[in-house]
Amino acid sequence: MKILIVLAAIMTPILGAVLASDASIAVRLIAILATLVPVGAWIALRRPLYLYSAFAFVLAAIPFGVLPGSPLPLVLLLSVAIGITTIIHLPRGGRRPGAVEWGVLALIIASAVSMVVTATTSYDYTEFAKWFLATSSVLSLSQLSRPDLRTVGRWYVVGAATGSVFGLITLFFDSSGRLLSLLSFLGYGVGDGTNLRYVVSAEGMTVRLTGTYVDPNAGGLFLYLGVLLALALFRGIPRVALVSVVALAMALTLSRAAILSLGVAFLVYIALQRLRFTGKVRIVSVAAVAGAVLLMIPAIQRRLFDSFGSFDTGSSARADALRDYPKHMDGSWLFGLGWGRIEFRDGRVGMAVNHVANAPLLSVYRGGLVVGILFCFVLIVGIVLSFRALRSKNPELGYIAAGYIGFVGVALQLDFPVITIPPVAALFAFFLAVLPREEDFHDPPAQPGATGRQLQIVEERR
Repeated sequence: MKILIVLAAIMTPILGAVLASDASIAVRLIAILATLVPVGAWIALRRPLYLYSAFAFVLAAIPFGVLPGSPLPLVLLLSVAIGITTIIHLPRGGRRPGAVEWGVLALIIASAVSMVVTATTSYDYTEFAKWFLATSSVLSLSQLSRPDLRTVGRWYVVGAATGSVFGLITLFFDSSGRLLSLLSFLGYGVGDGTNLRYVVSAEGMTVRLTGTYVDPNAGGLFLYLGVLLALALFRGIPRVALVSVVALAMALTLSRAAILSLGVAFLVYIALQRLRFTGKVRIVSVAAVAGAVLLMIPAIQRRLFDSFGSFDTGSSARADALRDYPKHMDGSWLFGLGWGRIEFRDGRVGMAVNHVANAPLLSVYRGGLVVGILFCFVLIVGIVLSFRALRSKNPELGYIAAGYIGFVGVALQLDFPVITIPPVAALFAFFLAVLPREEDFHDPPAQPGATGRQLQIVEERR
C-alpha cells in the first residue's frame, strides 16, 4: 500500500507540469492515468465503496464531464474502475446473477455481434465501446449488498441535488454561461459558454433548465431517478428538501418524458402499493399540492397543455418517423443499420433523418431484431420484479418499482437517449441495479453478495 502512495506523490508534480505545458492530448492522458492508477488501486483495495459512490455522484451531478486535460468521459472511466474493483473483491460464492444481469449480458453479446457485422468505420467501434462500458456498470453494481447499494444510491441523490441547484442558478441568474465556464476543466462551457435550450409555444420561446446536463431531455431523466431515490432512501426533512429541489429542477427541464413518467409512477404506486387508506390519502394530498404548485409555473403549464397542439412539431415528427420506420429498416432487420451512424452523433442530421424516437424500436434500428428482443426482455424482467415489489409492504422498493414502470411505460416510449448517449445508458444501468431483486422477496433476506461482504469488512477496519 505504501508504494502506491509514494508513486502517487511522485507523479503528482509531474502531472502538474505536463498539464501546464503545451503537451499533446495523448501525453496529457498518459500523465493523468499514470497518476490516477496508484491512487485508484489504493482506493479499490482499501476503500472500494468510495469508487461506487463517486460513480453515482458523477453520474447524477456531472454526467457529461470529462477527465481534466483529456477527452475521456468521467462516467466511463469510473465504470471501468468499479468493474475492476468488483473483480478484485469477488471471491467464490458471490451473489449469483439474476435475470436482469443475465439479460444484460446476453444483450451485450448480441450487440457486439451486430456491431462486428455492420461496422464500416472506427466510429462503430468507439460508439459500441462507450455503450458497453456504460451498460456493463449494472454487472458491477448488482454485486453490492443492499445496504451498500443504499449508500451508493444516497450519493446519487446528493449528486442530483448538486446538479439541480447548479442548474437552477444558471437558469435564473446566469443565462450568459459564466458559471458554466468555471467547469471548463471538466469539458463544460466550451464554444459559446452556454447550454441554453428553448421550447417554442404559442406565447413564444421558453428557456429550459440544462446546467451540467447539456440536453434538457436527458437531464430530466437523470433528475427523475434522483426524485425516486430521494423518496426511497431519505426520511423527514432531508427527504422533503431533496425531493423538492430535484423535482423542481426536473420539471424546469420541461422534459415531458420525465414529467409524465413521474405522473404515471405516482398512479401506479397508489394503485398497487399495499398502503393503509390514511397513508394513501396523505400521499395523494401531498402530491396534489406539489402538482398544483408546479402547474402554477407558466412554462410547465404551457409545456404540458400545448402538447400535440399546432406548435408541437415533435408530435408530427414522431408520427412521420413511425410511418417511415419499416422503410428505414428494409433489408437491415437482422443486424440493424449500425452503431456509429452520423444521425446518432449529430443532432442536426438526426433531425433531418428523423429516426424513430422510441428506445425499443431504436435498439432494433441500431442493432437488429435480436438486440431489440433482448432489450425488451430486460425491460420486461424489470417490470415483473417491480410488480412483485409493489405487492409487498416495502415502501422503499415500491417507490423505485413504480418509478421504473413509469420510466419504461412513458420515457422509453417518448425518448431515446438511453440508446444513443453513453451517460444516459449508464443511468439506465444504474436504474436496473437499484431495482428489487429476487432475494428481496424472501424472508429472511438472502445474505449480501460477496462484494458487499468485502466492502463491509473494509469499512469495519477504518
